[in-house]
Amino acid sequence: MRLAALGLLSLLLGACAQNVAAPQASIQTGERVTWDSVVCAGQPVNCSRMTAVGYFFARPGATAAVLVTHGSQGLDLRLFEYADSLREAGFAALVIDHWTPRGISVTHQDYVAAALKGGNEFNMAFDSLTGAAMLRARGFTRIGSIGESQGGGGAIYLVQKWMHEMVARNVTRIYGKPFTVQPLDAVVGLYGYCGIRHAQRDAYVPTPFLFVTGAEDDETPSRYCERYVPWMNARGGKAQIVVLPGVGHSFDAPYRRRFGNGPQYANCDILVEENRVTELNSGRSLPGQDTRATFAQCLSHGYHSGYLGDRFVAVPHWTGFFRQKLN
Repeated sequence: MRLAALGLLSLLLGACAQNVAAPQASIQTGERVTWDSVVCAGQPVNCSRMTAVGYFFARPGATAAVLVTHGSQGLDLRLFEYADSLREAGFAALVIDHWTPRGISVTHQDYVAAALKGGNEFNMAFDSLTGAAMLRARGFTRIGSIGESQGGGGAIYLVQKWMHEMVARNVTRIYGKPFTVQPLDAVVGLYGYCGIRHAQRDAYVPTPFLFVTGAEDDETPSRYCERYVPWMNARGGKAQIVVLPGVGHSFDAPYRRRFGNGPQYANCDILVEENRVTELNSGRSLPGQDTRATFAQCLSHGYHSGYLGDRFVAVPHWTGFFRQKLN
């Protein structure tokens, strides 16, 4: 759900009613910051300037900061809980609102329609990589990133060499001054989609990367990410994975596990090669490298999301990772 200040307050009150501690970080307490980013939207795609928006939470004396990227629902309670955990671990945090500047509320009702407005992982990467440059200009020497769900899939883009080149080229062109992407120092992807591999394009910078997934995830299956780790590492990456038993998708969401009938791509295991796109579960192949028709064929509906037990089960894993890589 999209949260304005009133919506966030209502969610915090609901969280307290469920004996979940309300985070100290919120839209109201964060410093609202803006920076130059890019929106790539339409068909054919056109990239133009856009003002990115985020909420910055300082940590006195911190020299490292972490970008926080939401999932398809936009900002909700968990993003500000991440900011609290990061500050407790000694880091500053920048919670990015990717959707509002693009005129989007949620994307999970229709991912294709949302992408036409810039609501996809590609656009998230523009905000994050330009946001990292903004934080470095503010004096932070080491920058990490954590993304959940759609933002967890978007985390992979942050370490892709082709994405770095795309961001550098378009920001330079649009703003008329040189822009170079400096790789991040550590990236975490929480329960993101790992079901597409591009044999011709995939190449990674050696940024330390941690996947955290749930063994019972029926929307973005952990098995795809388990296989993606060696795929990434064979192509220059530096990835590792933690699979949490007994939890599924959005295991740290501010709501109990529930069923949703929205679109999802758990049945899509896609390999893009030089002259064909293959969906490996069905064995169907299409010529070329355009994946849209293949995704349309393997699209399904219905999945579970939300917490079952300890909503904060993953926090020691990713805060420990950032302590190790950003200090």
